[in-house]
Amino acid sequence: IDPAAQDELVECDGSGNVDDLAAWIANNGGAIANDNCSEVTWTNDAGDLSDECGATGEVTVTFTATDDCGNSSVTTAIFTIEDTTPPTIDVEAADISEECADANGTSLEAWLADNGGAEASDLCSGDNIVWTYEPNPAVLSDECGSTGEVEVTFTATDDCGNTAQTTATFSVTDETPPTIDVAAEDEEVDCDGAGN
Repeated sequence: IDPAAQDELVECDGSGNVDDLAAWIANNGGAIANDNCSEVTWTNDAGDLSDECGATGEVTVTFTATDDCGNSSVTTAIFTIEDTTPPTIDVEAADISEECADANGTSLEAWLADNGGAEASDLCSGDNIVWTYEPNPAVLSDECGSTGEVEVTFTATDDCGNTAQTTATFSVTDETPPTIDVAAEDEEVDCDGAGN
């Protein structure tokens, strides 16, 4: 056998790279055999891919070249599916600005839990994406009154540890004037000769 079967490394397509694997096996891993006396018949022991992160894995295959007289030679190689592609941020995190109110803390928590509205997908991991954010805890800066803002970076991580990020800001503003609960009242006094 010359050359021997060669290892094959492919990027995960999310479906087990069935076509890539089939083509590699059909080509005997790139191995070539010849025999001076007869034709050569190829067989292999290809099994299932190992179950790694996402839809990745590998399989070790032994290719056997056999001549008409039953003489054989073997060569072994590994087919590997890897995932080096980060998730895709389909919808970026969105800034939000709220008027100062008692419910701002609840709104911030909901915004963080929703990843700032961000959405991500991953070909190899499917829906198995884990979201985290920094800073954690997300604390508003100390501006006037109870106002402030915090810039948050949301990170989407797939099963294989690849990451993608999106950043947005949560702000609390105060553009509402104070409420006059009791209006001023006119006052009339009798002159005291000293300007009252």
